[in-house]
Amino acid sequence: MANKDDNRHNNPSGNWEPDPYHRHDQRWWSGSRWSQKVKSDSEIQIDPPGVVPRPVDQSSLGKPVDPITGVRNPLRKVSPYVPHLLILGFLLLAGTCILAVFAVFG
Repeated sequence: MANKDDNRHNNPSGNWEPDPYHRHDQRWWSGSRWSQKVKSDSEIQIDPPGVVPRPVDQSSLGKPVDPITGVRNPLRKVSPYVPHLLILGFLLLAGTCILAVFAVFG
């Protein structure tokens, strides 16, 4: 496989290669990058290259997986009463400030 990849990258004229995005049978390699020209069942079509060249590692299918570690827990749901409590807290603070002003200057 490495020799084929080396030959592909050293061929400046381009050629049809297996589609690294796994959406078609073949994709045109221009000699420096993947083209939007694809071939499926001997029919040539246009499909822009994808972002991830190998989204699924075919060798990992059918094997047991390792547990996921080091992931943060999702955020807790916020109570629907939080906005009401914030308003109540603001009103209490404003009332306290008003009473303090009356106590000092009244």
